[in-house]
Amino acid sequence: MQPGALIPVPDPIPVHWAIPETLMLATFVVHILLMNAFFGTAMLSLAQTLWGKDDSPGLHAVAKLMPTSTALTVNAGVAPLLFMQVLYGHFFYISDVMLAFWWFSVIGLVIVAYYGAYVWDFRFAGLGRGGRTLVLAFLVAVLFLISFVFVNNFTLMLTPKRWLMYFAEPGGTLLNLGEPTLFPRWLHFITAALAVGGLTQAVLWTIKAKRGADPEYAAGRIRQGMKVFSGFTLLQGLVGSWFLASLPDEVAKRLMGGHGLSTGVFLLALAAAVVTLAFGFRAKVWPALTSLVVTVVLMACVRELVRIGYLAPYFFPADLPVRT
Repeated sequence: MQPGALIPVPDPIPVHWAIPETLMLATFVVHILLMNAFFGTAMLSLAQTLWGKDDSPGLHAVAKLMPTSTALTVNAGVAPLLFMQVLYGHFFYISDVMLAFWWFSVIGLVIVAYYGAYVWDFRFAGLGRGGRTLVLAFLVAVLFLISFVFVNNFTLMLTPKRWLMYFAEPGGTLLNLGEPTLFPRWLHFITAALAVGGLTQAVLWTIKAKRGADPEYAAGRIRQGMKVFSGFTLLQGLVGSWFLASLPDEVAKRLMGGHGLSTGVFLLALAAAVVTLAFGFRAKVWPALTSLVVTVVLMACVRELVRIGYLAPYFFPADLPVRT
């Protein structure tokens, strides 16, 4: 059976495809920034409780933000997911079915993560260092699992050739573990979250310093956050090179001169990343944040162009029928 025969006929959309495309990218940028700040901060806090000195004031300041940041991250993620389904639903729903058990488990995992964020905040003092470490470790483990399921789903929807696996294992428990880009894509996301988590710490204590926090303590936290941001941004570049090398040749070539728009946006994203890294090493908090937002916008566009490249043999969003 040819993989293309498994792709359903897409439903008509009510507007020009560029409208949901633009809205998907805009809302995705908001979601990814919030999610990286939340996930990265949680991972860095866990590392501090495991290997750092007991810094209850610093950790408690982060804990107070966790319930709100969890809610914002989850709600901001709904919109890009819905807009993506408008354009790519006939691919996305197939991958949903193939890993249905894992995909439906995300609902429960998000609820558990939300509860863990509340426990870490509301029971912070009573938990003690050991209790806080256990709660944080559980929260981070759940977030790792959620992110891994998402990456499996989003890579599987791009590879109809792998859909034939369903006929050997139709129980909805498949994972896309044989996909060459799976782990570099996932690690690229993890290192990005750690970098943004460091910048989030620097921004938080920059604001607190202006509101009367101990200047020396705040300055130390800002320096630490910017070092983490710079280090993991640099590491993300190395992981990104692995990710680029793992892409199929026809997709990678689009970014390396084979497609004018894709190559141009990719080069702009790399330039923005270099500028962001320079601000990070110089501990320029607000310029680094501004440059990061620009970089994420460009990287989101690169991500979408890669998706279009993957699906080019089967589909292009402009081919969707429009019924106003």
